[in-house]
Amino acid sequence: MTAGQTLAGNTTGTTSLDQRREDARRYLQQVRALRVHTLVSACTTVLIVAVNWAINAAAGITGDWWAWWSIYVVFGWGLGVAIHGITVRMARARLRSPEREDDQIDALLASL
Repeated sequence: MTAGQTLAGNTTGTTSLDQRREDARRYLQQVRALRVHTLVSACTTVLIVAVNWAINAAAGITGDWWAWWSIYVVFGWGLGVAIHGITVRMARARLRSPEREDDQIDALLASL
């Protein structure tokens, strides 16, 4: 019997293949949702900036920085998309296999 195995022959600390596939499926759904969020954000932002420009042009105030209220939408929605992207990226770490992590730990300990 090798280190890390139980009497039943299962390696301890590993997840089942079905669980890892389910985690990967969930991650891909999160990536799709992020893409949709980014696309909707970009399209809506372009529309809002265009409306803001049209209003400013009609009023003759396109040169005044204070008239560009759409900048708040760009920053706010950009922050929301950035946070969404960070949370999706952090979820990716759960997809790593425990065996790979063990190999990395062993390599680090061997180098010390």
